This record gives sequence, C-alpha cells and structure tokens, in this order.
Amino acid sequence: MAVIVNYTDLVSLAEAKSYLRIDDAITDVDDEITLMINSACNLVESYTQVYLKPQTKEYYFNCEGYIRLYSWPINTITVPADITAYDEAMRQLYTVYTRKSISLESMTFNVGHSDTENVKPIFKQAILETVKLWFFGSETETAMKGYIPNSVMAILSSERRFIF
Repeated sequence: MAVIVNYTDLVSLAEAKSYLRIDDAITDVDDEITLMINSACNLVESYTQVYLKPQTKEYYFNCEGYIRLYSWPINTITVPADITAYDEAMRQLYTVYTRKSISLESMTFNVGHSDTENVKPIFKQAILETVKLWFFGSETETAMKGYIPNSVMAILSSERRFIF
C-alpha cells in the first residue's frame, strides 16, 4: 500500500529502467524516462478518464443545468460544500450532477487514485509499454511521442469511460 502523489509513485524510474533493460548505473537518460512516464500517465488519463493520481478538477454546468462527470474515481466534492445545492444521479459509466440554484456555476472535485493498490495492473502495463515504444522509437525517429501507440490503445480500450 503506497500513497500516490506523483506519477512516479505509480511507475517508478527504477521500474521503467528495468522494463527497458537499462542498467541502474546509467543515469544520463533518467530525466528523459521520467518525462516519458509523466507524459504517458497524462495520455492514459485523457484517453480513459481514469485518473491515476489525486487532482482537483473544476467542471462547469452546461446550459441545461447539469454536469455529466466521466472522471473516475471521485474522491470528494470540494465546492459546493453544501450537499443540498445539487442532485446526484449515478449512471453506468458517469455521474450526473444537477444544480438546484442558477447561481451555482461550477463544481470542484478531487478525482484520482490515491493508493497504488487500487490502480489496475493494466494501467501500469500500458504506461510501461508506451514508455518503451517512445524510448526505443526515438532512436529510429519512428515513434510519435505524445501519442498513445495503437498497441496500448488496444490494451486500454476496455477501460475507457466513454467513446467518441
């Protein structure tokens, strides 16, 4: 049981280097690998709407007066503090928040996993595989950094909270 504060709490530099088969004594690529871990985690979150570390997100009500929240897991609602200011309806892959007062323009949530044990192993695998493809692809200039590789999208497709 380990608390997640940074993405490297979920996938450590040492884990990534081991997965890449890079000796621990080689440190000249550590910053690059750490950046790739952070970027891969951000892309996984964007693709799935499953947040891998706790973070505060503000969502605005649409013109019909509701928020459809796909982000998961939801830890707490920080604004508004008064739970009578909105209604909550759980759906299969999202939660709908309906405001009771027009003066309520947005809601602030704390979303994301706070413990490494709660993160499915498939997410770690996707992050490590993305880092591997980016790292070794950079040597041949064939990798498109900043994009989720197709093989990783196939891994994560069952974990998406919505489909465009």
